[in-house]
Amino acid sequence: MKKNQLKSLTIVGFAFLMINIMAVGTADAQFSLGIKGAVNAANYMDLTKKKIGWEAGIFMRMGDRFYFQPEVNYDFKCSSILDLPNAVAENIQLKQHYISVPALLGYHFINNENFKFQLTIGPRFDFKIADNMDESGWKTSPVQWGGQVGIGIDFWRFTLDVSYCIAADRFKYTTTSESSTKLTNMFLASLGFKIVK
Repeated sequence: MKKNQLKSLTIVGFAFLMINIMAVGTADAQFSLGIKGAVNAANYMDLTKKKIGWEAGIFMRMGDRFYFQPEVNYDFKCSSILDLPNAVAENIQLKQHYISVPALLGYHFINNENFKFQLTIGPRFDFKIADNMDESGWKTSPVQWGGQVGIGIDFWRFTLDVSYCIAADRFKYTTTSESSTKLTNMFLASLGFKIVK
């Protein structure tokens, strides 16, 4: 395993440990634990066009009408290079693998026992595990940071959410000495199931 991959996984593991400690400390608050899967469509603005990818992971909720929802997800993003002068080749399908850690705050506008309607917002950190960016003539930073906002509903133990994410990534072109910061944007549609409700 590469050094930066081990570092990323260590950070994620530590963050998840802290989240568990917080959960124990707030045991009197409402608590949920679940699994989720999602489809995504992501691209680097003005550099690539969106392709369909996926995401899978676990989430926790702590609180009632207002709540905190940390997640740990395995995230696969896919996009295609546009016709650009700094790209080594055109029409390459980029494949990127991340561990993503959103830390969301939520509010239930409807908060019934078996039906809820909510808004979530918060920061999101994506730790790169692997990619095929070398084929494009680009290198990207090991960590993307940004934000996520979404709306969703809960029905019994199921959750359905639609979210928009935006993040900053540092690009270095291997064919030149240039580097620049680019924004990525991603749409997510996820379905989850609460194992602990």
